[in-house]
Amino acid sequence: MKVVFFYNEHGSPKCEEYYHLFDESSVELKKVLDGGSDDETVAACEGADAVITCIQPFPKNVIERLDSSVKAIVRVAMGYDIIDLEAATERGIYVCNVPDYAMEEVAVYQAALILGTLRKVCWYDWKVRSGEYDHLGYLSGYPARRISAISIGLLGFGRIAKNLAKYMLAFGATVYGFDPFLSDEVLQEHGVIPAKTKDEIFEKCDIISPNIPLMESSYHIIDADAISKMKDGVIIVNTGRGPLVDQEALIAGLRSGKVRAAGLDVFEVEPLPMDSPLLEMRNVILTPHIAYQTNESFDELQHRAVEYAIEGAKGLVPRGAVNPNARA
Repeated sequence: MKVVFFYNEHGSPKCEEYYHLFDESSVELKKVLDGGSDDETVAACEGADAVITCIQPFPKNVIERLDSSVKAIVRVAMGYDIIDLEAATERGIYVCNVPDYAMEEVAVYQAALILGTLRKVCWYDWKVRSGEYDHLGYLSGYPARRISAISIGLLGFGRIAKNLAKYMLAFGATVYGFDPFLSDEVLQEHGVIPAKTKDEIFEKCDIISPNIPLMESSYHIIDADAISKMKDGVIIVNTGRGPLVDQEALIAGLRSGKVRAAGLDVFEVEPLPMDSPLLEMRNVILTPHIAYQTNESFDELQHRAVEYAIEGAKGLVPRGAVNPNARA
């Protein structure tokens, strides 16, 4: 059995601490530096039983040309958008991700962005560093709010949102949730007020956070129309996928004051271009798509990815398969 691992030198997981699992399962490991052409990707996968990738894409034209030996493609990440799921399923190839390795981390990070924007932590840090703090009681910028006086709206109520709701309720906030796939009772069991529509979230909540996968139906779920329905002075936080928020509409909202502040760990184009107007906005917290990362989550991610690749190489249905019936 053989596993081909596409890796890079820029901080993505290399899973080195778990290479021993390949040896213990009599699996040959071939490491390939990513960034190659489609032809090079296909050639590198020759004879592989499973493939691991972090950022090397597997589009339809690559998947259609892979050896028939390939049984699984494992993404060392929460998403699997760089792999053409439909093409892989047609070839009988399992597509795997690790969707639940950083549920606590992302929720805590969202909470940090909420608190940071609500209480202007980065704003005041910048003011002190720039020498503007010159007297006691110094106040600047947009109004801060008491957390027990505000409402937080969650679009989607999966594992991350459930954790975030728990944290925000502990701080005394009111939490609303909208998830068309869940009953009101599920939200109420977590102390969350069910919203009947996403517009109700937009209209009622002081802080809004999308916690849903990026799909055609969720692309730009927060756009100019959505922002127009929001409260004046709304705060928008996004740690999911950049295109959930129409970035141009957000920038317009920030410029007009309709949007008071934003906390963004993800962007429509990543890395964020250096000419983005967001970089000049001191009421926006910007971080480099890092909400998932702690020592513990990184370790869990790598361990599971290796295990799923070994399961796929053996012809088993990997526990992380998003298309478990691919080889049925």
